[in-house]
Amino acid sequence: MDVRRSPYIFIAVSIIAMFLITGVRSQPVRDICPGVCHAGIEPDCDTLCTSLGFTGGYCQGLTCCCNPKSSKSSITPPI
Repeated sequence: MDVRRSPYIFIAVSIIAMFLITGVRSQPVRDICPGVCHAGIEPDCDTLCTSLGFTGGYCQGLTCCCNPKSSKSSITPPI
């Protein structure tokens, strides 16, 4: 029994596997705006961004956005 497989099946399976491995999402994650701003939410925006290694944070509407990281603080000299 000689079974011939179409190269298109291999291509289709490869593309599906690629999407499953990379975790394609309909909405990309924005690293610079990781939280929500609202009175009473803990931690506040500035504390959240500071704990993530940013220099601080600010509210853009109801979205907490972090200030860009300082290039000087992100460079760690080798030991």
